[in-house]
Amino acid sequence: MGINMKKTKMLTHTELASFCGELALLLPAGITPYDAILCMQEDSSSPQAKKLLEQISASLREGLSFYEALSASKVFPDYMTSMIMLGEQSGNLDIIMRKLAAYYDQQCSIASSIKSAISYPLIMIILMLFILIVLLTKVLPIFQQVFVQLGSDLSSVSRRLMSLGTLIRSISIGLIVFIMLASVLIFIISLNNSGRKKLIHFLHTFALTRNFYLGIAYSRFAGALAIVCAGGIDIYEGLILAGKLAGNELMDDKISQCRNRLLRGDDLPSAMKESSIFQAKELRMLQVGYRSGNTDTVFDTISTRYEEKTISHLQKIIGAIEPTLVILFSLMVGLILLSVIMPLIGIMSSIG
Repeated sequence: MGINMKKTKMLTHTELASFCGELALLLPAGITPYDAILCMQEDSSSPQAKKLLEQISASLREGLSFYEALSASKVFPDYMTSMIMLGEQSGNLDIIMRKLAAYYDQQCSIASSIKSAISYPLIMIILMLFILIVLLTKVLPIFQQVFVQLGSDLSSVSRRLMSLGTLIRSISIGLIVFIMLASVLIFIISLNNSGRKKLIHFLHTFALTRNFYLGIAYSRFAGALAIVCAGGIDIYEGLILAGKLAGNELMDDKISQCRNRLLRGDDLPSAMKESSIFQAKELRMLQVGYRSGNTDTVFDTISTRYEEKTISHLQKIIGAIEPTLVILFSLMVGLILLSVIMPLIGIMSSIG
């Protein structure tokens, strides 16, 4: 099992997917959670994983339930242990583990897609800034000194270009300092729990990032409900857990309204429609799935659709940013080169 566990550090989505996936293979064969943990412990080659599995097996030997044993380790998220508790109570623990494994695999896929989409533009920006800094701080000042020593009489166009190059240098240095300070400030804020919550609130409500994070939240929410429906868990309790997995403030009120409508006697599709959860197309799919008893499959499909739509939207935005960055960088470099070339042409003309 690929776990790199520290005492109080929560497991990553990759590690959770590995843990749930192995249990999902063992539990359907009639193996108890205790025996399954022992099998995983014997097969594990990681000292950290062995230590975690030994801790869980010891808790199970003491008579704790599987849910309680995982909670006692303090490295599993609350919503996962809550799902497992409900799975034990409903007798569908094997289904819950299979769905949890698929869910965490999906989250790994989302994270990987986001990193792939963002990494190339970031690398491009860093390289462009580096080249620009070298041109403005090293190359341009040398030419300026040469022109002064030669005592050349620069034309008005050349003087303006040279002044513009100096201005660009001043702006770029200020911009770099601002970016560095902003990055340090964001990092410091993210270390503090209240600061992290404020940062998340800003990202969830800011116009440029709101739709992206809402799409991710819908994907997580639908994925969590697929687990709830497949495991035979009460949908009212399942909505609470799904809301925790979604982790989006804009959805909290909608989920609360949906739960209230369920208490009034509405069925799930009607409650979600009245609470403005999902779009019309997804709601029609849900109504058909609800009547045919395939609600979990429909939620899986909805989750995948939102994931693909959100990642595609992000890639389109980045696809538009990349050529814009190239054009701006080309213009800035072109102005810097012109501020050097124009005076050189003037000097060569006077010599000739």
